[in-house]
This record gives sequence, structure tokens and C-alpha cells, in this order.
Amino acid sequence: MRNYRVTGPVEVPHHTLAAMSTRMVSHRSAGFRELIGAITPRLGMLFGTEGAVLPLTCSGTGGMEAVAASLLRPGDRVLSVQLGYFGERFADIAAHHGALIDVLAAPWGQIVPTERITERLALGYDAVLLTHNETSTGVIAPLGEWARAIRAVSDCLILVDAVSSVAATEIGFDALGLDAVVTVTQKALACPPGLSLVAVSERALARAAEPGEGSYYLNLARAAEHARQGTTTYTPALSVLYALDTALAEIEKEGVETVWERHDRTALRCREALRAQGLTVVPDEANSSPTVTAVRLPAPVDAERVREVLAAEHDVWVSSGRGPWKSEVLRIGHMGPVDPDEVDACALAIGVALRSAAMSASADSSSHSPPTTTPRTAGSGAPRTTEATPLVTGGTQTADALASGWDTLVARLDAPVFHTRAFLSAYEHHPVQRISAPRYLEVRRGSELVAAAPTYLQGDPLGLLGLADGEQALLSPMWHSPDSRLLTADEEALGALSAAFGDRAAELGAPLWGFVNLSDDSPLLPALARQGFQRKELVPRWTLHRSDAPDGDTYLAGMRRSVRRDYQRQLRRYAERAHTLVHGARYPGLVPLLELIAASAARAGSPKYYDPQRLAAFLRELDGPVRVVEVRENNGEPLAVAVCFLESRRLQAWAGGYVRGRSDLTFSPYYALWWEIVRLMWATGADSIECGRLNETFKEKMLLSPQRLVAMIGPSK
Repeated sequence: MRNYRVTGPVEVPHHTLAAMSTRMVSHRSAGFRELIGAITPRLGMLFGTEGAVLPLTCSGTGGMEAVAASLLRPGDRVLSVQLGYFGERFADIAAHHGALIDVLAAPWGQIVPTERITERLALGYDAVLLTHNETSTGVIAPLGEWARAIRAVSDCLILVDAVSSVAATEIGFDALGLDAVVTVTQKALACPPGLSLVAVSERALARAAEPGEGSYYLNLARAAEHARQGTTTYTPALSVLYALDTALAEIEKEGVETVWERHDRTALRCREALRAQGLTVVPDEANSSPTVTAVRLPAPVDAERVREVLAAEHDVWVSSGRGPWKSEVLRIGHMGPVDPDEVDACALAIGVALRSAAMSASADSSSHSPPTTTPRTAGSGAPRTTEATPLVTGGTQTADALASGWDTLVARLDAPVFHTRAFLSAYEHHPVQRISAPRYLEVRRGSELVAAAPTYLQGDPLGLLGLADGEQALLSPMWHSPDSRLLTADEEALGALSAAFGDRAAELGAPLWGFVNLSDDSPLLPALARQGFQRKELVPRWTLHRSDAPDGDTYLAGMRRSVRRDYQRQLRRYAERAHTLVHGARYPGLVPLLELIAASAARAGSPKYYDPQRLAAFLRELDGPVRVVEVRENNGEPLAVAVCFLESRRLQAWAGGYVRGRSDLTFSPYYALWWEIVRLMWATGADSIECGRLNETFKEKMLLSPQRLVAMIGPSK
């Protein structure tokens, strides 16, 4: 029998499904008013409100858009507290409606400390976006603690995504002073999809009725007006309302608090069953969700492949990870009336599938027994025998084939986003600059990945290596990784990696090969020099550390007096004339913004260095870490744009562009753009901003420090 443990739409009980066959009535009839009259107070119990709960015929994303369109206005300052993928989506929706978004994000699998939220709110915000239960990570936030702390320091609107938590845990809408909370029917309510349910405070409804509301269909003020008459603004998903009525009756019969406790017990049982299989539940126990459990699989197992095996061989259906966790995490849903035996069986099936995968890998390894000596290292002559586990070199032709161990190595070495599987795959699919013959070299000691390098045939766009026109070198990584790392901390493994790299260069007949954009203080540069690599100086990377700019006043005070006065004057004029938006990669107006970058690159002597269509495709595939900062004139005209990548501790300012030649502008869009990038560092809690090679004089004025970069060119084979 099917064990359906996806994170939504969830399994629907037969009697709830059967209710959908009830005959249709007009949504303007007395029968419909009776149906809504039975549903609304029971929904109020689940939200913890005596106020309005509005059914909207749309998905949860539609409900969040109704909140953003109805309650936010262009130019509103909004703090987005993010715990994962869906928190990012809520912010994107708000930004789409003109809100100025500051992001306060926790590393995936963790929560944002309450004190960081209240510290940030002291800067003054019109609204804060919260995710109660982050379905992408299996984390539940301390909504009550957050809301009480927010209300102690701010009167801003509190807007909450509770899509996967309503009906599974207490919300406390009225008691916490919340303004809008969104959920859906297809999660813990265990109904078919089709309705978003939005609880709204009276002051939020008053705001929605003010001029400037941004949606015709998803209009909360109009929906509330019709709800008071016992109807809906437009034709509702009537069959789903019949199912909801039945599901709510079952919850009322069981008791709301009993339902919450049941969800807690089932979730705990799921986590314990997974741990009994030797697996790691991602969040800590205090922050583990009552509706979704995220479990990390051991490397190099691919989570999507395991999910397919579970469905095909065990009839167990789970969800794979989102964003950066796509290939290493499974997500198990336990919302609604779930039999505890089902989560036990799910955990057991995952354990069986993993053991089967491990045995297959072991058998495959045995049939291709590794040598008893380590491979030769560059310049070492004959192989050296060792009693330790031998090093084995290999690799893949595509980034899509890389195992999760690659990202484990990247994380262990604190390498930047440019080395992650997500970045490599997106760049390979949509190369911003031409690359060819990719090979991703790997060195393993037993099953552990100990060294790696992405290698490509590519040109020399900055003319730094002395290649002839049209000539290509085999380089690692691509040039668009302006802060690269040697992906190993092991000198012996580096030797094996270098040898494989040189062999690949000889195979391709590359005239030159080696590593580029390495920091000149990399601890393994001497090891490369001993292997015969030659050092070439490259243009520096520039960094602003938050310790030098912890806030705006301190940052400005650190500048030379003349620079500070000019900058303050620029910022005053900018505040009168323009504002800033921060977009995600899915922003519909992305391509026109990227045309500004292409125009600036052409002015700098690099025509078509950033093709807008190709760059947009690359960014949309990469998605998660992408932040696009736009300085927009109040009349709607874009003035400057920067593409940034947000890491857990670094903000990479990757590419930028701005308009020039506007005699009517009294401020520099470039200066305004840099200020907003610094504000993004403050908003996200990043420790530093890293950016590239141009405008050195400006960067010195702005207190950035240069980091010398080098290329290490390998010996001829």
C-alpha cells in the first residue's frame, strides 16, 4: 500500500475526498452562506483569532501575494527573516510589489536569534516577513517569542507564512498581535489543494482599503467586505470548501489541542526512527518541525536517486531537498491524520535503500580494485608505496554528475559559492563566458573526497596570461570565479590532483594549464611551487570587512573628511530622487536590469562580456544565493544594478552596471549602488563584501582592502 510522505499536497482521508462530490450551489445562495458560516469560526480556532479568516481560490503563493499586494506599498521598508527557500520566496513577492527588502537570514537548518530581529527593527521598518514553519529545512521558528519581541520594539505589520503549520501547532494570532497569516488546505488540514486561507487583523484590513492596493483579484479588503456578507468576492473552489468543512469537523471532534499534540508525537517518532537507521536529522531537536522532517543522507549518495528508488521499489513517496540541499536531503511529511506506523515504515525503507546503495557501490568498487600504491605526484618520479589508504584519482564530465561529497569538501574548506555544485552546474548549462571540455577532477582517499578541481578550456579575457588571440588554456576554475580556492588542505592529495590536471592538459594539447584567481596567501602555494608551478600576478580582489563598517555612522566616519562630506551629500540627493529594490533570480524584470551591466561592461572595453539573456538564464538556474540590487528612480527608471551572491558569511558583489551621461541627475548612481550593497551586508549579517577589479580609486575611498590574486601555471608535460 502506498506510503505517501511528501510535503504536500498530502494524503487526503476518504471521507474528506467524498465530501467533494456534494452538489454545487451558488456562492450567492443561502446554502453557501450556511457553509461559510460553519467553516469560519472553526478556522478561527486554528489561527487563534476572532477576526477575519478569508478563503482565496489560489495556492499558498497566491495567499502570500494577496498579503503583499494588499498591505505593502512601493517604497515600504520590509525586513525579511529567512530560514530557507520559502522565506526567500515571500521576500521576492514583496519586492515584486515595490517593497524595499532587507534580509536577515539564518544558515539553512537553523533559526535567526530573536535579538538579531529586534536589533534590526530598531532601524525602522513598515513590516516584517516571517516564516513559521520552513518546509525546505524542517525548521519551526519560535513564532511566539519572535512576535512578542517584535511588538516590544516596533509597531510594524507582522506578516507570517504559516502554510505548513496551521492545524499542526498553535498560532495565537490575536494574542501575539499578528497582522496577516497565510495557510493552505493541502498541508496539515489534509484537504485537496485549491484554497489559501488568510487571517487578517483589523488594522491590516484598514491598510488594505487605503489607495495603492496592488491586485485586482487578490484584494483582501474586498474579500473581507464580501466575507461579512457570507460570500466570496469571486467564484470559490466550492468542492474544496466542502472537503474543508468535513476536515474541520473531524478536527473539532478530536479537539484542536489534541491534534497539535498528535502532530508533535508523530514528528518525534519520525525523527527517532530515522536516527535508529543511523541517519542525521538536520535541525536540532528544539527547532524541529511538527509537520516536516529533513534528513541528511551520507555522501556520496544522491537524494533524488534515493527518492526514486523509494517510490519504485518500496511504494514510499518522500520529497527531495530544495535549492542547495536538492541532492543531499530528503524531506518527509507527516501532516494531518498520519498513522505513526507509516513514519516508522518510511524510515525503515530509507535505511534499506541506503544500505542497498552502499552495497552496490562496494561491489562496483571491488570489481575495479584500486592500486596498492598512491598515484604519482607532479614531479615525483616513480610512485611511492604506502601502508595508508591509497589515493585514487577520477572525475566526471559534467557538474550534474558530481556527488554531494563535493559540496562537503567546499564547505569544509570555506570555499566561496563559485565552487559549489549548484554554481558549477548553472555555469556549465549557461556559460557567461565561453568554456569547453569541462572535467571535474577528484582525488579520493578511500570513500572520502580529499581534493577536487573544476577544469575548462577557456580564453584569457583580461589578457593576463600571455595567450595569443583565440588561444585557449586549461584552467581551474572558470574566470568568473574571482575568489577561487585550492579544493584541498592536503599536500599529498594536491600532488595527485596536479598530476591528473597535467595529464588532462596533455590529453587536450593545451598550451598552458593551471589554477587562476588564487589568493597570494594560500597556504598551499609553496607546495605548487615545489611541483614546478610558475606564479603570475593577477589583478587584485577587493574586500570590505564588516568590522571596518559595522553600521552607517561608523563606516562614514572612517572615510577621509572630504570623501565623507561628498558621500553624505550624494546620499541625501539619492534619497530624494530614487530608492532601492532587492530582487531574487526569478524577478520578471531581470533581463532589462542585466542590460545595464552589459552596457557598463562595453564602456569598460569588454563588449558582450555579460550577455543579458545568457546571464539571466544562469542566475535563474543558480537561484538560491542570487541577490539583484537595483537602484530605481522614483519614476520607475533603473539607474544601477548589481548581481550579488549571498553566502553564509560573505556577500559577493559579482557584476554591476549603471547609467551615465544623465545631466539631470544630481547624484552618482554608482555611489548609491555601493551604499545599498553595504546595506545588504548589514541586513544579511554577512561578515564581508568581496568585489572585483575595476575602479580601484573609488574602492580605496570606500575603505576596501586589496587582496592580491595569482595564477599558478603548471609545468609543460
